[in-house]
Amino acid sequence: MPAKVALLGGGIFATTAYLPVLVSSPDITLHTIWSRSSSSASKLFSAAKEGGLSPRSLHGDDGLATVLADKEIEAVLMVLPLTNQPELIIKCFDAGKHVLSEKPIAKDVETARSLIDKYEKEYAPKGLIWRVAENWAHEPIIRRAAEVLKSGKLGPVLYWQQRQESVVLDGNKWQSTPWRTIPDYQGGFILDGGVHYMAALRTILPQLPSRIISTASLHRTHLPPHDTVIALALPPASAAVDPHGPPTSLETQRSLSQMPVAPGSSLPTGQILLSCATPDTDTPGPRFRLEITCTNGKLILDQSDNWVLSTYGAKGSQIKDETETAESEGVKVEIELFARKVAGKGEGEEDLGTPRGALWDLAIIQACLTSDGKEVDIDQLIKA
Repeated sequence: MPAKVALLGGGIFATTAYLPVLVSSPDITLHTIWSRSSSSASKLFSAAKEGGLSPRSLHGDDGLATVLADKEIEAVLMVLPLTNQPELIIKCFDAGKHVLSEKPIAKDVETARSLIDKYEKEYAPKGLIWRVAENWAHEPIIRRAAEVLKSGKLGPVLYWQQRQESVVLDGNKWQSTPWRTIPDYQGGFILDGGVHYMAALRTILPQLPSRIISTASLHRTHLPPHDTVIALALPPASAAVDPHGPPTSLETQRSLSQMPVAPGSSLPTGQILLSCATPDTDTPGPRFRLEITCTNGKLILDQSDNWVLSTYGAKGSQIKDETETAESEGVKVEIELFARKVAGKGEGEEDLGTPRGALWDLAIIQACLTSDGKEVDIDQLIKA
């Protein structure tokens, strides 16, 4: 039987991203929709009805109590303002509901860590499922990028650069969402959207960064508290290896030992630029790019309207240049994986929405926002 779920939240993303999956997926039955206000619940219900669904529509505190008390509802899909979610996640667990909650997992590392600890100690042993809906961690093309690097054909990673530049004008549909206009959490759009890009790093990179040195800025007054971060992402010192390839074949005037400094090592270091302050221009290029340079070639992942994954082989490497284009599928994948798990059909399927994975994404963004030019150790931040 398909999993019976309640959709909590009637905003833009619930309507435009979640509802189409619920209309088309055979693995899930939309039992109930709920929103804080009657108007948003009504709009979501109308959209569901147009898609051929007939869920029950509830709103407000009484409606939420009805959802939690209903034994027919096995699970909830939570698409709510991020600072409202942790408390409601616990209420759902207390009511015996499985939970798929939208990213970010929480407003800060401390809140997320406390929530995860409580889940792992009290609710996971009862068989309750919790997954974080980080769609970038579920994107098939992102996972294929990881497979390319894992195959080893491009060789070890030398360095990488990640850039996300967005145009967010005052009055933008996302910025107009009341809880985002003047946020009650760190980072604003840098946190809310930034965890996507960290999930891409977490999924793709063979060696994750463990230290961040960053600056955070506010360039546009209407996007507080910060709209730009620029960071150096360092792996653990243990990731350093000897330089790749043979020494020079040229005749030299001196030996390596005669140099005034010792030769360096190869450390797969990265750069991160995230900004919502970009001017509205016709500048060509993708909104998002992750470029990974390896010994034998490059992997480039772009995202604007669609995804583009390209690999380029170094001359003489016999690696073919390849390009793949794909539409976004992450939301569909994450919802259907969750629904099958709830229905007991997910045997052998990988859990791509682990809360601890989402905690890492959040920790990297928090480090970028708080570093102020000083090194932040990610493991220490998570464990503090």
